[in-house]
Amino acid sequence: MIDSRTHGGPRIRIDERAEGSGDALQSIVVDIGDLTTEASLSGFDLATLITQVPSPVTAINLDACLVLFQHQSALVFVELEATVLGIRAAALAYRQAEAGISETFGGLLDALGYATGRIIAISLPVIVPVAIGIGVPLVVGAKVLDATGLDDVIAKHLGIDLSQAKDGLKEAFIALVFENSDVSGAVIEHVLPGIVIGFVGLPPTLLDTDADHAYWPHDSGSMTTWVLAGANMFGLLLPSDVEVWRAKGLTDAHEKAPQDIEDLYIREANCHRGADSGQVRIEEIVDTDGTTRYIVYVPATTDWSPESGKNTTDLTTNVQGMAGNDTVMREMVRQAIADAGIGDGDEVMLVGYSQGGITAGSLAADSAFLAEVNVTALMTVGAPISDFPVDEGIDVLSIEHEQDLVPDLDGGENPDADHWSTVTVDYDPDQLRDAPNLADKTDAELDEMFSSAGAAHSSSAYAASIGLLLRAGQPAFNRFTANNSGFFSGDIKETRDYQGRRKHS
Repeated sequence: MIDSRTHGGPRIRIDERAEGSGDALQSIVVDIGDLTTEASLSGFDLATLITQVPSPVTAINLDACLVLFQHQSALVFVELEATVLGIRAAALAYRQAEAGISETFGGLLDALGYATGRIIAISLPVIVPVAIGIGVPLVVGAKVLDATGLDDVIAKHLGIDLSQAKDGLKEAFIALVFENSDVSGAVIEHVLPGIVIGFVGLPPTLLDTDADHAYWPHDSGSMTTWVLAGANMFGLLLPSDVEVWRAKGLTDAHEKAPQDIEDLYIREANCHRGADSGQVRIEEIVDTDGTTRYIVYVPATTDWSPESGKNTTDLTTNVQGMAGNDTVMREMVRQAIADAGIGDGDEVMLVGYSQGGITAGSLAADSAFLAEVNVTALMTVGAPISDFPVDEGIDVLSIEHEQDLVPDLDGGENPDADHWSTVTVDYDPDQLRDAPNLADKTDAELDEMFSSAGAAHSSSAYAASIGLLLRAGQPAFNRFTANNSGFFSGDIKETRDYQGRRKHS
């Protein structure tokens, strides 16, 4: 069975379980206190006192028993009260320890980054000449070998393919980064900002800030802003306006609503697969009771060039979105929803993979957007959205591969909240080969699919994992479909597809 873990969602966590036990025990303590009080008062009942007159010995024994009862009751009462206090203290200690561990670990990584930055800055007089002395001959030598054809001679006589070796090193580095995605995310969140602060010579206290936006790097979001500002100086990753129009769909429209999470995700993946620029698709679903709902599918990245061309699903949209800025894809979704005539009371589900998840997640955290669009559900796959404060009224399901770097690019984990379930899947190519949606693939095709170091982020790998988890009865999947059953039943009245083009001034 494919391995996965779930955090968040409407489940009882350790500290909540302790608090619940404390509340239940407190109720019992109150009941015991009431019974003890009633027993004490009963000894002063007039009828009881009158019956003691003709039987003084029995009365003395009764009074002795009452005194013993009161004494034992008091001891039990005190012990239970102490237990309640202990349980509540344990719950508080757990929460504080969990927060403290995270804060301490982050602080250590900040310090490591800051120290590294200072060392680099101090060592520049030594590092630069050494780097030039080693790097220049290597680059020049490689160019000479390639231009003269000596690299082919070396490969023929020594069996060393320099080009293949270079590609192998690059692939090994990518594999290292992806397979240790949690570590890579922590480096992005803490170490890199620390290096920048240390290198520039700013005080390390600047790393300890809760500000969403600051003029200095202190987390992954601010680092993205700095990268974006630097790229803009060279005419790269520049924002633009967008033109949106109705288009022919990349795939045929469906007659029925998606049947499950797997079906929902496959429809999402089809919004960009094989396309130069992805499309926004809106399915208008009419349930058996006549209620109309809408699913909005937001496409993923199709162009990795840092130059802003006409493509809307490009690297610029990724970086601008991660920096918390408005993007052409956000505008495409807004215009598509307006054109589809979706009313402010109609229920809407947003679905996005990778860049599509970034766009959908950011819109689900945009109060102005939510004031006009009634988003009730959100599903993201392989998307870094932990920095987006998604509205608590939206039911969220996020699916991530443990070995996928992309969801960790924001340097944090999704909130452990009642309205937000995150399913983290252990990416295992050997298990994914048995996925039903890959049954038509040959062994050679599967080898090629899973050979890439970044295969954990591929839409095919996610589709395979989702299919296996669905058949295993993944609880978070069942909860999400049950809570949003209206989106998974009924007929599709109309399907609308939208294309966009950047407009440069």
